Parts: sequence; structure tokens; C-alpha cells
Amino acid sequence: MGPLVVLGLVNLVDQIDTSILRAVLPFLKEEWALSDFELGLLGFAFVFVHSLAAIPSGFVADRYRRTRAIGFTLLSWSAISAISAASVNYVNLFVARALLGIGQAVDDPSSTALLADYYPARQRGRIFAVQQVATFVGLGAGVALGGFVAEQLGWRWAFLLVGVPGSVVAFFVFRLREPHRGEADGVALEHVVEHAKFRGGTLSIRDFLAKARRDLWQEMRMIFRIPTMRYLLVGVATLLFTVTGIGFWLAVYHQRYSGMTVTESTSTTAGIFVVGGLLGTFAGGWIADRVYGRGPASRITAVAVAILASLGLFLVSFSVPVAPRIALQLIGIAVGASAAPGIRASMMDVVPAASRGVSASAFALTSAVFGQALAPPLVGLISDWTSLQAAFYIVAPQVVIGTLIMLRARRTLAQDAQAIIEAVIARAQQEAEPEAEPEEVLTQGDGDG
Repeated sequence: MGPLVVLGLVNLVDQIDTSILRAVLPFLKEEWALSDFELGLLGFAFVFVHSLAAIPSGFVADRYRRTRAIGFTLLSWSAISAISAASVNYVNLFVARALLGIGQAVDDPSSTALLADYYPARQRGRIFAVQQVATFVGLGAGVALGGFVAEQLGWRWAFLLVGVPGSVVAFFVFRLREPHRGEADGVALEHVVEHAKFRGGTLSIRDFLAKARRDLWQEMRMIFRIPTMRYLLVGVATLLFTVTGIGFWLAVYHQRYSGMTVTESTSTTAGIFVVGGLLGTFAGGWIADRVYGRGPASRITAVAVAILASLGLFLVSFSVPVAPRIALQLIGIAVGASAAPGIRASMMDVVPAASRGVSASAFALTSAVFGQALAPPLVGLISDWTSLQAAFYIVAPQVVIGTLIMLRARRTLAQDAQAIIEAVIARAQQEAEPEAEPEEVLTQGDGDG
């Protein structure tokens, strides 16, 4: 089984486990008499812990065997799903959702870095499209299956039956070949090894933590000094605030405003995400690679157009009858999903191969802290004060702000991508001259940086 298929399955399982919560929100509200704000905090728990775990996970992805990191994480998800099913009160479930955030934090940077090392830049739009398709399919499957099982057997069974079996994907992950860092770019960076060595022996936990803290700080500073990354990170975080806020509550919205049962609302939402996500993501991957020939910045333009069009379709859908509402939302998801491959591909274009794991973690951290984490509870709080539909309209302007910020990356992307190429060439030249004096190598490296 190829790496793209396996890592797509990893993302599928990840999203299924994550999205079950969206399907069982009405049952939790009824059983524990929760407000929309308290329900939203369950989404916050996952995203907030995910953001805290993202940075060290990126450090691991750039220095250790990524297939093992993903495989062992997958095995842990079954236990976390069982903990969710066994929750006896709100606090128990809050803690279980927080623990699940650690799992996705480990998976995402490792998967992103692996795909960038398996496949060259000219193919990455389509490659990340396949990965993102799994996101929408998993999201839809988790919502649909979770809602159906919850209505038939209870919400605890939804976590147990839908969430637990996904760990079988770990078997295929362990069988993947670990590529060299930078392999797809023609440069193998093998200064990273599976086990860190220190003075002839394995690093102690204390030494490892000290090294991780020092190296992480240096790499994060390097990433945030890249102008294109700053614009992409801030822009995506801002627009994800709205995307997450609406996506988290969409099934509940249809139950309340479209006259649907829980099963009908979750099935409808699942269909919107799966069909729209499949069509949009594959189209977005093709578009991202097609416009790349006109210049790397063209990807960002295509992404911005897709995001704004998607927002417009959703805003109109909230004020029309049910049938056209569903159609507009499906088209809106398709158009919005077409932006995902271009964002990932643009980010990989301007980051050194040896730092792609940390760059994915920086992306996760920024988008979570400033976007995704606060959206579910804040939309829930606004819903408690007004209505869920009013909350959707109130958070919508964030998308426009985020898109305008992201568009500024067009001015810097080509220059930053060229700088990465020059740095790779300089590094290769240094490694080809082992006889150079240490002082000369150090001076040359400082000058390139």
C-alpha cells in the first residue's frame, strides 16, 4: 500500500475520531443539561491541547522516525475513544477530548513532512489534495456514523463503535519506508537520526528536553522570520476562526433550523462535507499544480478567491429554504475545500526540508490558538445570548480579514522559495568539502543564513 494511501487513511481515522463529538452534541445537551457555551468548550479542549502538543511533535517529526511516531499514536486513539465512551460527567468527557488533541498533534506534522519527502514540489498540490480529501470524508463519516449510532444505541456507543476500530491503520503505517529528509527535492539530509546520541551514548531525558527546547526555539524563530510563512499563518488562523465556528455547529444548525432529526441533520451535514470535500479538494489540488506553472504566488491567489466565494455561498444559504440551503452549502464546501491543497503546498515551498515537521506544527499552533480553539465556545456563547444563526453571521467578517492578510504572501513567496533553494545548494557544497576548516565553514554558514 503506497504512502499516500496509508497517510490518507491516517488522516481519515483522525478526522472520524475528532468529529464524533459534533454528532452527539444534542444528546450531551439533553443528558447533562449543558449550555451551547459548555458544548463549545468540549471543542476547545481538543484544539487547545492540540496546539500545546504541536510544537514538540514537530521537533520529533524532524529528528526521529516519523512512521513510528504516527503508528504508536494511532494505537493510543482506541484507548482515548474508550475513555470518552466511559465518561460519567462533563469533566470526564472534557479531559478525554483534551487527550485526543495530543494524538492529532503528533500525527499531522509527521504526515505532512513525510508527504513532502515522498513527492516533489510539482506534485504536492495533488498530493495534499488527496490528504485533505480524507479530512472531509473522515469528518462526514464521523458525523454521520456518530449520529446514527448515538440515536440508535446512545452516545457512548458512538464513541466506542465508531472511534475504536481506526487503530488497525497503524499496521500499515509501521510498514512504510522512512524517506530521507529532502529526498524528493534531490537533497538527502541525514544529519537527523532515529536515536539522538550525546557524547557516545543515548541522550538522557533531561539532556533531550534541554536540546529540544533550545533547537525548537531556534527553528521556530527561523520559521516566523520567513515573511511568507507569517502571512500564511496569520491569515489562515484568522479565517479558520469562522470556518471552525460554523463547521462545529453545522449539524446542530440543521436540527434547529431545517426541521431535521438528529440522524437527518448529521447525515445531511456528512453528505455536505463528503461530497463537497471530495469535489473541491481534488479540483483544488489540480488547480494548485496548474497555476504553479504561472508562478508560485498564483496558488495563493486561487486560494483567496476560493475562500471568499465559499463564505458568500454560506451566508446566502442561511436565508433561503432548506433544499437550496443544502445545495448552496454543498457548493460552498466544495469551493472552500479547493483552497486547502494550495495552502499546504505554498507552506512547504518556503520551508527547509529539515524543518517541515516544525513548520507544520507552527501552522497547527497558530491556527489553533488564534482561530480554531476559541471558535466553538465563542459561537456557543453568542448562540446562548442571541441565536445560532445570528452567531454565524457575527463571526463571518473574520474570513475577509484573514484572506486579505494571506494575500500579502504573494509578494514574498517567490523570494522566500528561492532563498530555500540557495540554502540547500550551499549546504550540499559544505557537505561535499569535508576538508574545510571549521572556522571557514562556520563563517560561510552564517553568511548564508
